[in-house]
Amino acid sequence: MMTFRQIVETIDRLEEAHVLLAALELKIFTAIEKKQLTAGEVARAANTHAQGTEFLLNALTAMGALRKRGKKFANTPETYKHLCETSKDYKKGIVMLRKENRKEWEHLLNAVRDGRDLSQYHGPDDPEFRWLFTHAMHERSDRFAPKIASITARKRVGRLLDLGGGPGSYSAAILKKDKKASAVLLDRPATLEVSREIIRGMKLLDRFQFIEGDMFGVPFGEDYDTVLFSNVLHIYDEDQNRTLFEKINRSLVMGGRVVVVDFFLDESRTKPYEAALFGVTMLLYTATGKTYTFRETEALLRDAGFKSFQRAALGNGAALIQAIKK
Repeated sequence: MMTFRQIVETIDRLEEAHVLLAALELKIFTAIEKKQLTAGEVARAANTHAQGTEFLLNALTAMGALRKRGKKFANTPETYKHLCETSKDYKKGIVMLRKENRKEWEHLLNAVRDGRDLSQYHGPDDPEFRWLFTHAMHERSDRFAPKIASITARKRVGRLLDLGGGPGSYSAAILKKDKKASAVLLDRPATLEVSREIIRGMKLLDRFQFIEGDMFGVPFGEDYDTVLFSNVLHIYDEDQNRTLFEKINRSLVMGGRVVVVDFFLDESRTKPYEAALFGVTMLLYTATGKTYTFRETEALLRDAGFKSFQRAALGNGAALIQAIKK
């Protein structure tokens, strides 16, 4: 049970989040770079108000996001590496997502009170957003990629279809485990531009093929041994996912398997903690999506012609389900 004190303390952490988000929005870490600057010098570099900047810098130092010696401020190794635009390891995708998150979560009250705002899904895909979003997915893929690869490669992978696989980080990790496997990555053109760049850097490009387009409209091809369906399930409703599972089933060889990676809930729909909160994220970020239970997902797979379900936990509320084509 969450105590009153825990509720208040959790709400109070919004203060810390807004301090960090303000620093990202104003590019404070980029303004400081590898230098040691006074608050006035940071304000001039960031084009911000001197007094407000000093207050923000002192708060960031108290939180451990900056260092202060005398009157001068400096980045920590972590903030320079990941949050300064001149760093080779700058996490441009994750920075973009975190800034967008602030705007999206402001709409939670309206979404709960009045329903989803579907107008945001009208019109064409934004290539710039898709480019940054794909980088963000790669930047955070190290949480799950090794486990997904290890579990999937216990059995021969063969010819792999990575469906809506974004940067291809998971399928690349699988191909590193199974040296004889090859992959086909299907996603939007703007996404695949990033995928090719990332996979080329991993020196795996000769083992990948690419299909551009929407997964509902583009043929998948056939004779795949394995299909990876990672972080797609939660975007769509039951009918849409059933359609995709049926299409996956037709694309597989007899005895081929699908590997579904996502956040899965237990039957109470309140655990794991991360999966339950992720459901609210889907309310804000998708037109029809939600977090599914294991049983709901396996029922959809069964309807689409799959059997022999195996579950495996990945940690942080995520898991995978493997199923075999009947």
